[in-house]
Amino acid sequence: MKWRYLFVSFGLILIIAVSVVFYLSSPFSSDSSLKAFVINQGESVVDISNRLGKNRFIKSPLIFIFWSALSGQKNKIKAGKFEIASSWDVKTIISKLTSGGSTDYWFKIIPGQRLEEFAKDDLVSATSGKEGYLFPDSYLIPEYYTSDEIVTLITKNFDQKIMALNISSQNLSEVVTLASLLEREAKTRLDKQKVATVIKNRLKIGMALQVDATVQYGRDTITKPTKYWLPLTKTDLQINSLFNTYQNRGLPPSPICNPGLDSLFAAQNPLPSDNLYYISGSDGLMHFAVTL
Repeated sequence: MKWRYLFVSFGLILIIAVSVVFYLSSPFSSDSSLKAFVINQGESVVDISNRLGKNRFIKSPLIFIFWSALSGQKNKIKAGKFEIASSWDVKTIISKLTSGGSTDYWFKIIPGQRLEEFAKDDLVSATSGKEGYLFPDSYLIPEYYTSDEIVTLITKNFDQKIMALNISSQNLSEVVTLASLLEREAKTRLDKQKVATVIKNRLKIGMALQVDATVQYGRDTITKPTKYWLPLTKTDLQINSLFNTYQNRGLPPSPICNPGLDSLFAAQNPLPSDNLYYISGSDGLMHFAVTL
């Protein structure tokens, strides 16, 4: 009798559990209208499921994770823009998100990259003269976009970031050029602010900036290597280029890379000091000094 009771109890629990799973797997609503859902590069299945729930596409994020794992699709969800409906059940949504149905694609610019490192084919000519003004970010690009439309999308993002930093149009060129140097020379926002001060102090007294990254940029612009930003040689320091800040005083004529937000902030907000020198130590830290 006891075993029969346990068996019946287990059966009831199983039936209830299965019923709950199927209910939570069913469509969120009867709304069959397609709505856009964007999956970001590197986004986890947990974050995706939570956003699906928040946007009222599914009833339970946990059930979405359960079915995606059970079906072996957990790591096959693709980044991009999808059109899905609240009238779809969880399995249908998973199938859509893993089928590569998105015609859009992700385009990424990493802080410190120069144009040639991310611009290919037609995009090279479309980005000509815009070094420094293509804000580093991940962009979801519609498949039908032309190169000019891609550049417009990226530069609009740059304009929005600049607006937030209150950088005046009169100082924009100088700030972006300085920020591009900071992007290559320092890692943290604080160090970038300190390096910005060193550069500004040198500019005030007419001292050569002697920034290695500018020489690398000038060298690579001439030689067009397969890999950029390689360490300088003694011969490189003699290169005839306006970007050689060992030979030419003042800032280089234009940005040497595309700086991120921290570098733009630092260029606009240097930390006051009398320092004229800096070096990256073997301890991984940057060291600053007034004299050698």
